Parts: sequence; structure tokens; C-alpha cells
Amino acid sequence: MSAASSLDHSRLIERLAGRLRWRDAVNGVSSGQGRGSRSAASGEFDNHARWCPGDDLHRLDLRVWLRLRQRWTRSYRDDSSEPLTIIIDGGASMGFGDKPQAVSWTCELFLAVARARRDPHRLWILDGGNARVALPGDRAAVATRGDLRSALQRVEPTGSGPGRVVIISDRIVFDDLDDQLQGLNRWRKPIWISPWLPEEVSPTPSGQVRLEAKQEPPWIGTIDRSSCQRYRERFDRYQRALHSWLTRRGGSHLPLDASQQGEALLRPLLHRSGPLEVVSG
Repeated sequence: MSAASSLDHSRLIERLAGRLRWRDAVNGVSSGQGRGSRSAASGEFDNHARWCPGDDLHRLDLRVWLRLRQRWTRSYRDDSSEPLTIIIDGGASMGFGDKPQAVSWTCELFLAVARARRDPHRLWILDGGNARVALPGDRAAVATRGDLRSALQRVEPTGSGPGRVVIISDRIVFDDLDDQLQGLNRWRKPIWISPWLPEEVSPTPSGQVRLEAKQEPPWIGTIDRSSCQRYRERFDRYQRALHSWLTRRGGSHLPLDASQQGEALLRPLLHRSGPLEVVSG
């Protein structure tokens, strides 16, 4: 990504983050009522922010307007918060194609929303059967894919309470969902983001191919129409099972097209089935 493109992307993220909030509440906290912008008289005054078209007019500071003829809003704090824990699944497949960029942009948006609302947040990477707090420059593709059950149990919730959890993973095959994902039971309404490439979701016939992997013998075979159909049927079955497991716990599953960029990549996060919504005003 060029420096200009990176700057445009950062501006897009910051522009979006201030206008977004979580769609659903966790732990009894109403949506959008964390340590962020609140209506007047709802808590302790925190700061002024530049008013933007579409912001709630009830938050407009009339004293500043009458004195300076400038539009500023008043933001408040309260004692509630929605701690955010983001978990990125490690593994070589997370480095395929445009996945690293898709994962980076998705994490950046979630973290920007947490910062804008002053919610505690922490980013973890699953590496083998362990979990570690992510450091600047960490890449999920360099980590090793291991036992999901033991890795999730090593993740510590952020802040004083469980709060909200988002896991970003391209896994689709699970031997036993109840066993492997039991570490997510510490959070309510887990959000699972799947950054998949189009060829992973719906491959096309490719004829005879040779597949190679590190420290593994090569595989030579034929990918024809019937094998692609069987693959899609099995993929759909695994996807429905993951969706069902999350739904029973009040959570959600959102596939992302990792080949998309910018607004096209992030737009599904704002759909009715996505975890974020635009603050109305």
C-alpha cells in the first residue's frame, strides 16, 4: 500500500469511528452508552467536540454558539464501559492474498471505535496453543495455528468485566465446537469475523493442480466441477454449524470478502447483521 493510500485509509477509519457505535448491548449496558459521547446532563462533562452534519442537535453547546458562532458539542462520561477484547487467530492461511490487509483494517476500525468511546481495549494473537498480547508490527500469518481450545482459555478479558469480544479467524473446520470454543463462554454475544477470499468460499474448476505446503508432501489431483460442488456443500455445512453455535449464545457470525478494500470491505460491518451501526442524529 502506498503512503498516500495508507493516509486515505487512516482518514476513512477516523472519520467513520466517531460516527459509529456497537449495535447491541453487553452486560446490561445500553448500546453506545460506554465512556463516550452522551447527551447533556447524563454524567460528568468530559470535552468539546466539533459538531458535524448529522450529529444530534441536542448535544450542541448553545453557549459556545451564541458567544463564538461556532458549532461544538458537549461530551460526557459515566461510570459504565464496554471493554473490548479482539482476538486474531494465527496461522499461515491468514497471510493468503489480501487477508493481512483486510484483518488490519477491520482491527483498526474496531479499535478506533473503542478509542472514540473511551472503552478499554486489548488485541490478542493466538499462537499455537497459547495467546499473547499483540505488539506493534505483529502479523497473524507468522503465528502458528494450534489448539484453539487451549489458546482461547489463555486470553484474559479486558478491563474490569468481560465486556465484548471479537474474534477474527478464517477457520471453518471444527471437530467439536462446544469443546474448542468453550473459552468464548466467558463473554456474552461473541462476534466472529471470517475474512475469506472468494476462492475459499466458492472455488472454480481448475483441472489438474499440484499443491505444496511447507514440510508436507505435495498433493497432485484434479479439481473438477463435481469436487467444487462437494467442497461448497461441506463449506456451507461447517459455516451453518458455526453460525448456529454463536447464535445460541446471543452472538453473530459475519463473513468478510477479504479481496475487497476500503469502504467495500468495511460496509458489511454496518449492515443489520453487522456489529456496528451509525449514530443517528
